[in-house]
Amino acid sequence: MWGSALLGDTYDLNIHPADDLTKSVLSNLSQHPDFTVNSAPVEKSSSLFSNDDIKSYSFAPNGDGWLESTYGKDANSIIRMCRKMRRLDKSNRESIDAIIDDIRTIKSMEIEATIGNLSWSEGLEDVIKNIGLNDRSLKALRKFGESRSSSLQKACQLYLKSMTVLNILNEKIDWGIDDQKEWANALQLKKDARKMWSNTLHQIDNISKTDKTTLNFISEELTKSGPLSSRELVRRGVGIISKSVTPTKVGMLLKMYGEEVDIYKSSSRGDFVKLDTHGLIIKDIWAYAAGFLDADGSIFITERGEPRATFIATGDRGRMQCEELHKALGCGRLVLNQRIHKNSVRSQHRLIFSSKDDLRQLLKGILPHLKMKSLQAKAVLSFVDEKDKMRKDELYRVVTFNNWKDDKKKADSFLSKWGVDADTIGSYAESL
Repeated sequence: MWGSALLGDTYDLNIHPADDLTKSVLSNLSQHPDFTVNSAPVEKSSSLFSNDDIKSYSFAPNGDGWLESTYGKDANSIIRMCRKMRRLDKSNRESIDAIIDDIRTIKSMEIEATIGNLSWSEGLEDVIKNIGLNDRSLKALRKFGESRSSSLQKACQLYLKSMTVLNILNEKIDWGIDDQKEWANALQLKKDARKMWSNTLHQIDNISKTDKTTLNFISEELTKSGPLSSRELVRRGVGIISKSVTPTKVGMLLKMYGEEVDIYKSSSRGDFVKLDTHGLIIKDIWAYAAGFLDADGSIFITERGEPRATFIATGDRGRMQCEELHKALGCGRLVLNQRIHKNSVRSQHRLIFSSKDDLRQLLKGILPHLKMKSLQAKAVLSFVDEKDKMRKDELYRVVTFNNWKDDKKKADSFLSKWGVDADTIGSYAESL
């Protein structure tokens, strides 16, 4: 079941029904975890229709291109490799040439897909292609094309303006002094536009050599070891990074420039994690999941006696973390893109474990790593296999009280409701 309290709220849809009744029904159904836009029926006799085709082409989580994510090499590297093969194997020259043509076609399709994914690219496709697109810029455009769209669009408009002036002047045969000044100004504007485009996509290019060295070291360590804290990164960097680099500075540096090198905040507070072509680099999935649950999750039992473990995250980064964890664990149920409240723009994502098998698999794996919710995990593990109703009631109280013990007013209300004291609750947990 999904929360019936969500019914009646208004939500954004990619489908635009013609009548209010259809819109109301779809708005409510869209909150169900199994609802997808693509599954909605489109019939000529129905008022349900889509105004526009949804443009979307998938790429690797870290923005790598199709060839890089599949073969680990970019188009230029593969073509150079093919040319070397062609020199050594002249009998298969035509076949190798065909492969090179296919690689170029795929690269061309990748560029078109990258530009087509941008919500603001319509009418600016040629400008984007000419202002400066290499493999590095394409990856940055896939990652930051929307979040940095204002500056990117401004750069495109400046470039378009400069090219318009240059094309007009090119058609003139006789130039005066004013025309020469206009030409020089247009060339400078073109240069400024390209610089703005590059600086917007690659903000890391403007930082100091010391900071770049620090970021490169951190990237290598996270790739090798998985999620690490800023304090641990500084400890490992003794003798490699500058002595002036502190855990606080590492945190600030990664907050500002981490995404440029595919580094993000981990689910555990204070930790950072590296993202590669295939997803988050996590060496110990159980330790990662335990940190996630301790920081942004819950273990509870409902009043109806239903045990649950839930991971909660918000925004695009939170969605990625929930999806990666779900994929790695191979169990649980994803509920994505839920509005936090009616007027909220930010979305909430949850990974829910409710079946007995899923709970056993999860809790047994993370129990050795839990720091804050280990007692609740033990109680729920015992609860799912317990047959005695009285003991199940005791375990329910252990979990519920420990979830709320930091809120004295709430905890006292539970104790009053149950007619017991905190010591009694403690005695229920002694055998766990």
